[in-house]
Amino acid sequence: MGIFLGQLVGFALIVFVIMRYVAPPVKTLMAKQQGEVRDQLAESEKAAERLAEAKKAHEDAVSQARNEAAQIREEARADAQRIAAQLREQADAEVARIKQHGVEQIELQRQQLIRTLQQELGTAAVGEATDLVKRRLADPSEQSATVDRFLDELEAMAGDNNKGAS
Repeated sequence: MGIFLGQLVGFALIVFVIMRYVAPPVKTLMAKQQGEVRDQLAESEKAAERLAEAKKAHEDAVSQARNEAAQIREEARADAQRIAAQLREQADAEVARIKQHGVEQIELQRQQLIRTLQQELGTAAVGEATDLVKRRLADPSEQSATVDRFLDELEAMAGDNNKGAS
């Protein structure tokens, strides 16, 4: 039993030394480690919250960007329609202006053609009248008939003027 008591005393001594000199630094170290783990857990929870907030902010930003993009697309469509309408109006106005100019040009050409035809007709009529007069005056019997007819017309005119004066 002596050995047992010796071993028991040795064991008690080892336990005492461990409890006196080893356990307190180990407990301090363990408490420190537990505190660090708690801090890390708290930081992890805060990081998870910040991550959730960041995800929400990201989703909000994406949603807002999509809304802005849709609004920009709608504004662009409206602008495109407005511009197309303006271009149609300008094209219609230009067509009307060109059409009016064409009508005016046609009217001017028509009037010019009428004047040209009148001149040509007048020239042709004078030429024909000249030829007719020359033919009639070339023949002496025609000359005397023409002079007689002219005198008869003058007498008839003089007779009409006298009747109108009385």
